[in-house]
Amino acid sequence: MTQAGYYKQNLKLAIPIMLSSLGQSLVQMVDTLMVGRLGTTSLAGISFAGSLVINALVIGFGFAMALTPLVGQSYSRKDTKRIATLVQNSLLLNTLIAIALVGVLLALMPFLQYFGQDEEVISVCKPYYFVVTLSFVPMMIFLAFKQFLEGIDNTKAAMAITIASNILNIILNYVLIYGKFGFPHLGLTGAGVATFISRFLMPIAIFVYIKEHRSYSQYLKLFSVRGFSAHINRILLSTGLPIAVQMFVEMFALLAVTIMMGWISSTHLAAFQIVNTMISTTFLAASGICSATTVLVSHAFGVKNKKEIKKHFYSGWNMVIVIMGAVALIYIFLGRYIASLFSDDVQVISVATSLFVVAGFFQLFDGTQVSGLAGLRGMNDVAKPMIYAIVVYFFIAVPIAYLFGFVFCFPAWSIFSSFLIALALAGFLYHRRFYLLNK
Repeated sequence: MTQAGYYKQNLKLAIPIMLSSLGQSLVQMVDTLMVGRLGTTSLAGISFAGSLVINALVIGFGFAMALTPLVGQSYSRKDTKRIATLVQNSLLLNTLIAIALVGVLLALMPFLQYFGQDEEVISVCKPYYFVVTLSFVPMMIFLAFKQFLEGIDNTKAAMAITIASNILNIILNYVLIYGKFGFPHLGLTGAGVATFISRFLMPIAIFVYIKEHRSYSQYLKLFSVRGFSAHINRILLSTGLPIAVQMFVEMFALLAVTIMMGWISSTHLAAFQIVNTMISTTFLAASGICSATTVLVSHAFGVKNKKEIKKHFYSGWNMVIVIMGAVALIYIFLGRYIASLFSDDVQVISVATSLFVVAGFFQLFDGTQVSGLAGLRGMNDVAKPMIYAIVVYFFIAVPIAYLFGFVFCFPAWSIFSSFLIALALAGFLYHRRFYLLNK
């Protein structure tokens, strides 16, 4: 296959994932835009609550992601029974993990006021926090089916369902946040209710699709009581736990930055929410390519083809750098304009503009580290990256953020730059690990 062929193969899988992910991020952006019109307090509220909730969802997503490379490796060996057993046990495990995460988040709810945020911010965000937390269970069930389909090279079905769900979410946002068409004016809580309804319908839709599709329903027919296996669950956990921990510590560092912004002022927290919304959106373009890289690397790894592993890995990385480089230029030169789309507050726009400069450089390092992880996950190499992540995010990013912002009293953008330093180091370590495993 020519080099162009590797790019095309990746994009064939990646584009539906990118569209699906970008659609989901669009909903978050619309949430921010609509809530931003309610005022700075509501915008700060969705930033704070959203940062806590996303950390828990990231843990769940990390566990769910274990299924894709395991299914991909079995798919390359045409082991249908093994795939069915993996999916069946993943559904059980994802549901149990979701229930546990919901329990932890609800137990945390009475203690939100101890995070150093304004009392008014805490008051307005609590109902939103509660409702979005409840949406975890259907979301995790959907992810089990989604990761299964991605492992067998179908990324279009989840894309279509996610986009349809996103459209519904946006409509419900408009109706419930502002109280249109006779519905009550729920404000920030309305955004949470819209998220819950749309997520509740997603697993139903994807199950019906799989059940009615002859090629995929064969896997469901192989489900059985005897298919539940402690051994398979241990495999899923041993792969998923390191991924979940790696993703959690990265998001924890970002949460720490968010909380520190709130320590400065609600204005800084609102500004960071704008920037965080944008970088989360553009990251998903890179993440889509990297998800495809994981699938393709897992297929090559399943048949022990080291040459194909490297070809798929470096093709994905090249595309990510091009995309993130273009985004970096947009953030650096158009940051003020982007911020003005989200808020009319002059101070919020000013702070966000400085943060967007850091976000520009952030894109390149973020793209590099997620590319490295994609290759390693396709090879089931997840333990070492977890250790690297703990070191760079817990012991480097968070302490540096505090030192820059509250010991040396540098400007607010310096707090965000600590995360950039951690991303650069993580990217170097992940790529070095991949090189050593495949030289």
